[in-house]
Amino acid sequence: MDPLQEYSTALSGIANAYRKSQALFTAVELDVFSLLIPAAPAEHVAEKTGCSLRGVRMLLDALVAMELLWKGEGRYGNTPMAEACLVKGGPAWQGDIIRHAAANWDAWGGLAECVRTGTCAPPANERERSGPALRNFILGMDNIARFSAQGVLGAVDLSGRRRMLDLAGGPATYSIAFLREHPALRATLFDRPAVIEIAKEQVGTAGLADRFDYRAGDCLADPLGGPYDLVFMSNIIHSFSADENRALVARAFQSLEPGGLIIIKDFLTDDDRTGPPYSLTFALIMLVNTPAGGTYSVSEAAEWTGAAGFLPGRMIPLTAQSRLWVAEKPED
Repeated sequence: MDPLQEYSTALSGIANAYRKSQALFTAVELDVFSLLIPAAPAEHVAEKTGCSLRGVRMLLDALVAMELLWKGEGRYGNTPMAEACLVKGGPAWQGDIIRHAAANWDAWGGLAECVRTGTCAPPANERERSGPALRNFILGMDNIARFSAQGVLGAVDLSGRRRMLDLAGGPATYSIAFLREHPALRATLFDRPAVIEIAKEQVGTAGLADRFDYRAGDCLADPLGGPYDLVFMSNIIHSFSADENRALVARAFQSLEPGGLIIIKDFLTDDDRTGPPYSLTFALIMLVNTPAGGTYSVSEAAEWTGAAGFLPGRMIPLTAQSRLWVAEKPED
């Protein structure tokens, strides 16, 4: 293929990627995938959703093109990926995080203005979520964290830890996984009051309510409690400015007992900000949704822990998107 044609094709794919996004968002909103167990004709989906047959047939055909559905003998059915991830109750349900992504559509429409001003418009501030938007966000974190929680357990030895702080712990996915693996460990989850109510549901379902405590408040201002021997911070720092993160890490240091461990999990970039690709594009999500958030480099995380008083830390690759920064508080 002519290189210029290759360029044109690649750019067309980028420019029109929103078509697939909106088809997926619409299908999840209508719960199309759950309606196709067992496989069924378009008429069945139209009847159950109250949508037009014309529109449903076009949507289903698009989902076939996206390899989320198969089509044969007048019926549509879920591919293995859709059955695992897009059917309610599936083993890898991703519907909450997809609804959260759909809710960001309007914010992304203002990207050009955010680039001009360097911050988001106040209504888009992710710290102000409530109601269904907050629930989709928090449960969406559970959709994706259940996989990386096992990765953290495989990457860091938590044996001997007895009391952890799950700082801004959202749905408690990580602390639930840690407590299941380490029966002597207890957790305190710190987050906003509305988030804690969602976390309590998850903890109760996991059967771990007797090993959890909760502290409600603003992690940048309110007491964190302690002393703990482990502070875990997953996907927090990208919501805050560098100065806020420096202060937050210092507060975590003060809440730890000597020999305590801090684990920062986030989309940490290379020091020259040439990768990983996901981390670089994720920064734009923070541009359109937070006043001063972004993605930060490994060296920035090291500077924050060093300034707080931690011993020199280490970076541990976790997934294609995430890395860990792990540092220990000196013994007395």
